[in-house]
Amino acid sequence: MPPRRRRLRRRPHQRPPRRAAARDPGPPPLRRRRRAHQRAVSPLAVWAHLRELHLVAPPAAAPASFPATVDAALGGYLAPTLERLGVSHHTVQQGRDLRIPAGRISPWLRFAAERVVGELNLYLCVPQTFYDFTPEVLGEEAVLELPVCQRAKRIELHLQYAYTTWLRPQASGLLFAALTSLKIDGYVHMQGSDLTALVSMQCPCLRDLDLFITLIAIFDVSIHSNSLHRLELKVLETSHLEILAPSLEELVISNRPMEAQISAPKLVKVAWNRAYDPRLHRFFDVGHKLQLLRTSGQALSLTKQFDEVDELDLSVYLNSQGVLALTNFITSCF
Repeated sequence: MPPRRRRLRRRPHQRPPRRAAARDPGPPPLRRRRRAHQRAVSPLAVWAHLRELHLVAPPAAAPASFPATVDAALGGYLAPTLERLGVSHHTVQQGRDLRIPAGRISPWLRFAAERVVGELNLYLCVPQTFYDFTPEVLGEEAVLELPVCQRAKRIELHLQYAYTTWLRPQASGLLFAALTSLKIDGYVHMQGSDLTALVSMQCPCLRDLDLFITLIAIFDVSIHSNSLHRLELKVLETSHLEILAPSLEELVISNRPMEAQISAPKLVKVAWNRAYDPRLHRFFDVGHKLQLLRTSGQALSLTKQFDEVDELDLSVYLNSQGVLALTNFITSCF
């Protein structure tokens, strides 16, 4: 005889028992382990292998904290090479000392020399209170060494983070072997001998050079390059400039050197934005036909260096002296 089932009585205010919900077996053990591993991956491990790093400070960020952020980011990077490194700090804050010590920037350049195989872009621009602090006065405090980046193809340095920067290329005997484009501007000073050695001896593949710097100590510069195609110079305090560039096609001179000797047989574009004196600024072995000549009323005699110019971009002040110079120039052309 089967056992009798016992009926459960419930009190009037007692809720009926809930049925147990069916348990979800969940993903197989392998999938669970994979998900657990994905949750354990930190953001650092994700970007530590990226091909490009762009480290940009918010406008309100203080220069005192931004270098530490960059240090941490570069210190955590694990890949052996980096296609592009960009570090940018641009602030408009006023009323306090916002300078960044050169010693905080040097490790970033050393990191780039070891890892960057493409482009290095360093843009540091903070407001400055100008004092008569020259590199000679500041000494080693102002020195920023530029290490040799043997695999970088393009370098842009906008250095406006201190009163002045004495940029000194590393004397190592190594070459910027892959570098094709170099741009340097800001509150930058260089010795003429350092600039000569950098361009003429350490950059065998350089095609595009753009400089806005001030010379110190040694004021003569010689640019001898078989690879240069474009050269733009805003170099202050130049005593003597010598350019020997058989492949040069475009030349831009924004600050007139005291003396210049230029040899560029393939030259087709010239911009000369200051006074020109044919006795002091001599063109030897240059192309006689230009596609473009951009100059001013102070350098009208430069047109006589070339037999034919397809396009002449001439800037003249509309005062009595400027109008007279323009009139004489037009008359001489007929």
